[in-house]
Amino acid sequence: NTAAAVGSGSLDVFATPMMLALMEKATCAACAELLEDGETTVGTSVSITHDKASATGTKITACAELEEVDGRKLVFSVSAQDDKGDTIGKGTVERFVVLSDKFMKRVNGK
Repeated sequence: NTAAAVGSGSLDVFATPMMLALMEKATCAACAELLEDGETTVGTSVSITHDKASATGTKITACAELEEVDGRKLVFSVSAQDDKGDTIGKGTVERFVVLSDKFMKRVNGK
């Protein structure tokens, strides 16, 4: 999960793309109970800051709170914390509710 390992930098610190992945996972969990059968969400916009470096071995967690629903668009505030409770990053993530089968058929050109 380091920047050096994922190619987002040269240092052995927690990588920004991995922090974003945790944040997106938190958004999926935050809206899972709101979805109908056959629905899922896809990420459409991200605006985050990575404010504090974390050493290898630091446990990182992410939280998401649904702030706005505009039709099928969901807007979340997100944050990530280290195992000391310090916020290491924050921002917003937008997701869009789609029908899984219909979406994949369109993606695959069918």
